[in-house]
Parts: sequence; structure tokens; C-alpha cells
Amino acid sequence: MNAFKKNLVFNLALIMLGGLFMAGLVGAYLAYASGDASTKDLKQKVDLEGKLLRGHSFGPGEAPVSLNDDNVKAAQSDVAELGKHRESLRASIAGSPDLAIVGRPTTNGTELSALLRESVDGWRTLASSQGVKFSPNEPTSFGFHRYIHNQGTSPKREFQKVDQQRQIIDLLVRQLIESRPAGSPLLIESVDREPIETFVLIPEGRPGAGTYGPDSEIARNEVDEFKPQRTLAQPGLVDALSFRVRFVGYTPTLRTFVNRIRNSGRPVAITSVDVGPSTPEIEKLFSSVASAAAPAAAPAAATVLSSFFEQTPAAPVTAATSTATAEERRVSVVQRKLSAFIVQIDYLSVPEEKAAAGTEGEINK
Repeated sequence: MNAFKKNLVFNLALIMLGGLFMAGLVGAYLAYASGDASTKDLKQKVDLEGKLLRGHSFGPGEAPVSLNDDNVKAAQSDVAELGKHRESLRASIAGSPDLAIVGRPTTNGTELSALLRESVDGWRTLASSQGVKFSPNEPTSFGFHRYIHNQGTSPKREFQKVDQQRQIIDLLVRQLIESRPAGSPLLIESVDREPIETFVLIPEGRPGAGTYGPDSEIARNEVDEFKPQRTLAQPGLVDALSFRVRFVGYTPTLRTFVNRIRNSGRPVAITSVDVGPSTPEIEKLFSSVASAAAPAAAPAAATVLSSFFEQTPAAPVTAATSTATAEERRVSVVQRKLSAFIVQIDYLSVPEEKAAAGTEGEINK
């Protein structure tokens, strides 16, 4: 120890030189290891480039496709064609901009509630003036039962979309009423809608994404609101507002209604059609209407009254018709029956594309 102290400077210098030597060894090793990793990475890149240049065969016996100038240009052309096809699909889904139904962007809850009441009253008046019936117990509120029967309530959110639904329902109601052949019975049971403003959709990335949250107001189960089990909506690709029209009538009314909707030029799609028998209560309602109207048609002694459910009235009994043979007489083999129809309809739209972050930055600049 004394010898170390006597040559303190010399010994410290030796220690520093030893430390520098060890640091140099560590640095050399790290540099060598880094160079070796770089060499391996470079070799992998060279091998990958060689494979791309040699080409890849997509099947046995097929010529390999290589990354040359011609193939690159062909790939770029394919990408451009796919872009055009995608835009064509978006345009076909969205339909003509002139026929698009868009809600009012400035509507607030109070104004919208008053507008909904006005529309429901107008639809009821229109139907009654055309001889269309409603369920006697509780007439339909056309999808807005919660706002019509609960005084003081109004939509809390999604004002523009709710107003869009109102306008779409206006289209459906008018098309249905105009689809009824003259003199044919029609009863509107309800027009139901998807209550987009009353539930909270769980966002992507969270458990149960794409479904209704536990605090959803849809738990009220309003009579004219429904959660569609079948829809053409595809997140990020196609948006859809679902509606369900329930009515009672004859098949020609259904057929005309479906054709009018399909040929309206609007971006609508019929997702399901259910047909079932009418209820005795509704048949009794129409029978009472028919019996009440029967005496005013003609005197019983001179006319054979037709049933309310037949399309063509019976001709008056004359000498000519009384001598007609059995083959010339029209005999009803199958009695016409009222049917209950449920038609589900989706109104389609294309979601707006969000610009990339870099593109937004350039635009903002």
C-alpha cells in the first residue's frame, strides 16, 4: 500500500489506461455486433430484392411474375381501376344527389318535436281522407310514439338524423297510400323506426363494440321502435337507417308498394317481407264498414251486392244475365282473404371519408 501511495500518479495512470483499453474492447465488440446485424439485414434485403426480380409463381406451371417496370405499371393501373370501381359503387349506393333525403342541420330538440307532431297529424289526416284505416285501439304514431304521447319530451341528440327519418317516413307513408288500388281495403298498423337518438353505440375497440350500451334508452321498448336484426349497414362502408312498415290489405297493394319503393330512385333497399294472416278483429272492422256501405249501393231487389273484399262489383240482375249459361257466369273459387304484411326497408348512405392526418395537415396549411 505504501508503494502504491509512493507511485500514486503512475498507478492512477495505469488504471486509467486499463479502463480505456477495456472500453475500447467493449466498443469494438459492439461495433462488430452491429456490423454483423447490418450485414445480415443487408443480406436479407438483397435476397428479397432478388426474389422480387426473379418473380413469384402463383400456381404450378404458371410463369413467374417479377417486379419489373411493366408489372409495376400494370399494378398501378389495377389500383386506379379499383379506385374507379369503388367510387362507382359508392355512387350507386348513394343514388342521385337530387333525390337524397337529408335532414335539416339547424333543427333543435324543441323545434323538431313540434315538427314531428305536425307530421304525424298530417299523415293521419292524409290516410283518413283516402279511406285508409288505423288500428282502433291505438293509432300508429309513425315511429315517434315517445314524443307524441309523452308531453314535453323531445329528441336529445342526433337532430338532423331524426329529421331525416321523419322525411323518409313521409315518403314511405305516401307511397303506401298511393299503392292501394281504388276500393281496396288498407289498414296501417304501424310504421316503426330504428331509434338512433336514444341509444349509445359502443365504440370500436371496447368490449361489445357495435352493440347498444347498457344505459341505452331503447330498453323502454316503445311500440313503434325496433332494433333491426337484418340490415345492410357495414361499418365504415355503408350506413343504413332501418324502418318497418306493418299494414293489412291485399297482395296487389304489397306488390305495388314494393315496386314503387324500388323504382323511386332513392337509395333504399327492401331487406325483408313477411306475410301472415289477418286478425279476426281487423276483418270484423272491415266487415262492419262493408255492411254499413252496402245499403247505399243499390236496391236489393234490383242489384246483387258485391262483397267489400271483391275487386269487381257484381252486375245488376237483368233478363240478359238471367239467361246466361253456367259456363258464362264467373264463379269465385277461392275467397280473397286479407293478409298482414311486414316490410322492412333500409335507407342507405355512404359515410364521409376522413382524410389522413398528413393530408389534413397539408389542407390546413
